[in-house]
Amino acid sequence: MAYTKPDQTPFAANLTDHEFVVTLDTGDNIAVRCDATVQANSGNPVVQVFARVVDGTGADRIDSVGQSINSGFSHTSNTGEIATLGGVAVLQKLCVMAVLGEPTSPMWGDPLHATMLQNASIRTNLASAAHAGPVTNLATII
Repeated sequence: MAYTKPDQTPFAANLTDHEFVVTLDTGDNIAVRCDATVQANSGNPVVQVFARVVDGTGADRIDSVGQSINSGFSHTSNTGEIATLGGVAVLQKLCVMAVLGEPTSPMWGDPLHATMLQNASIRTNLASAAHAGPVTNLATII
């Protein structure tokens, strides 16, 4: 798995504030946005990442049933975790990597988090979008 950072000019008209497009090794363009907030009750930092598959102009690419293909991930951290990682920017990058389906070491490497990472990955949503739509051969599969 890998991604590149293409020239943003062709996408600019259809991107929202603070979105950035990367191109996956599959050729798919992904618009990514990362937001940082503070959890109300604990004061802990929260990192949220949103990704959507876009066309060459930055507009949403849709699946066969007309839905946009997107994914998101949220992680509530704490000051100790931020210090261990070396800063909030490191955590933000790891959260973006989770949504892009890229390695997230040293975070979430245990088997417990494998499904969480798979569900967060835009790559999973892209694979699932290929199967979206009505089942036309129902008589042959039941």
